[in-house]
Amino acid sequence: MFVPALTMAGVCASYGDRVVLSGIDISLEPGRICGLVGPNGVGKSTFLKAILGLGVGTTGKVLVCGRDFRDLTRNELAKLVSYLPQNFDHRLRLTVHEMVLMGRHPYRKGWAPDSGEDLKISGECMKEIGVWHLRNRLFVELSGGEKRLVMLAAAIAQEPELLLLDEPGSSLDFKHLLEMWKLLERLSGRGIAILVSTHEITVAGRYMDLVLALAGGRVLASGPPTGVFTPETLSEVFGVRLKVWREEETGSWLVVPGDGNG
Repeated sequence: MFVPALTMAGVCASYGDRVVLSGIDISLEPGRICGLVGPNGVGKSTFLKAILGLGVGTTGKVLVCGRDFRDLTRNELAKLVSYLPQNFDHRLRLTVHEMVLMGRHPYRKGWAPDSGEDLKISGECMKEIGVWHLRNRLFVELSGGEKRLVMLAAAIAQEPELLLLDEPGSSLDFKHLLEMWKLLERLSGRGIAILVSTHEITVAGRYMDLVLALAGGRVLASGPPTGVFTPETLSEVFGVRLKVWREEETGSWLVVPGDGNG
């Protein structure tokens, strides 16, 4: 029987009495990439945290692979969902390989050492992300973009069914940004569902299967990029007049300011 990787129905997310998001509904199938777009401060990070209950009050239905996230232990949830936050501790004095091995934590028992399987999977992930050559470097010594790639490798080493990414392309140059999205496309081809917040509409738009456009604490529009990436919708979402068109040769979306404010 088909089971969505993520189901959210009537979800509200809040910090204390302050409601940030309300009326969130989504069904994300395995092997699909869904993008969260919207202005700064609209609640994209909160949206991702609400799925895991990370410091966010969550009401409504949230099912991960058909199971209510509240009924799962943290370890059970970690075997289903991997989360790469926008901000993380940049000062950790671990090697790159040790950082990636942290993604294998849900599969360890107690203080057991890294298994041969852990070492194999972490090595494969470093090679796929392109950070194998950094494996013996200290994480704290890397550039911002390199650190983000290492954290992505750790997230993939977790072998999730659902991958949550908060602005994964920040700090990446054009080459690594494009390679990252190609990687996400490969991961989705393996059946992993991906929910990613991003401002990179130009590049990311051609890899998304579904888009949720957030504005005013709710989903203003949802659907395939061709239905959401319109001048009318994006101008309303971002509160500024925008021109939008698709470049036919590459499938990339081009978004530029229009004349004056919306």
